Amino acid sequence: MSSLRTQIRAHRFVVFLVLTYVLTWVWWIPATLLVRGGDPPAFVSLLVLVGGFGPFLAAIVLATATGDIRSWSRQLVSVRASPAIWAAAVAVPVVLFGATLALTVVTGWSFDSAALGPAGVLGALLLSTLIRGGLEEPGWRGYGLPVLQRRLGAFRASLVIGVVWAAWHIPLFAMPGSSQSGTSFVFYLLAVLAISVITTWLYNESGGRVLVPIAFHTTWNAISVYLSAGVTGNGILPSEASLALAAWLLAGILVYRYGTQRLSSKPLPTGGLSFDGVQSTSEVDSTGGVTSTNY
Repeated sequence: MSSLRTQIRAHRFVVFLVLTYVLTWVWWIPATLLVRGGDPPAFVSLLVLVGGFGPFLAAIVLATATGDIRSWSRQLVSVRASPAIWAAAVAVPVVLFGATLALTVVTGWSFDSAALGPAGVLGALLLSTLIRGGLEEPGWRGYGLPVLQRRLGAFRASLVIGVVWAAWHIPLFAMPGSSQSGTSFVFYLLAVLAISVITTWLYNESGGRVLVPIAFHTTWNAISVYLSAGVTGNGILPSEASLALAAWLLAGILVYRYGTQRLSSKPLPTGGLSFDGVQSTSEVDSTGGVTSTNY
């Protein structure tokens, strides 16, 4: 094994994180400055789009550098998860946003369904949010999570990834017209932390099939964009707080049900990555030991 490959494997998550931020912010920071400068050129949208692929591209680069690209890539296209977990990937966003709307109305805001577009718009939004959000998952869950949760356990790894995932969006909070512009970063961070826990459960329970978190992330963003136009009024708590509360209620149930080490009934998946001293098809069990179960 080359010295470079050894060094990357020894510091895999840190290298992934740095590379992800570089590959994203090199596009997003100039885009933000152009928008804030007024009358931005048409290619600004392209800069934002390209930057969103940072986590995916970083994972590809590192999986290639460590010789894991073939086994890692197989995890990206596998659909061999149970029908129940596929259904959960789509149903959970629906249920949580339903709970969010209820909490939003209770706390003083109002919801105007007439402000929403036709239901057919959701189809277009699903395609858009797949490209603009769902394809982050091969990086965050497909690469970062398998590396980090072997050291920290699933719950703590979810929190770490939640923090860096939320912070990764910071340039968009300064960009007028973005979905993050004008929202509270505190409530955003709280919601993302809970969403990260939920997505970890989906990824681990699916046996490391990245398409499941992609389906969840895509559905989540599409519903969020679709419903956002209907929330109006001056309530006690903003809708972001309601969303964070609803997401944490589910995250708490998952932690109580499955425990913090694995957040699922399955062993921790390796994501197709090789680890020093561990075969690429091994997983860590709930006690931290190694089991030969193949995901």
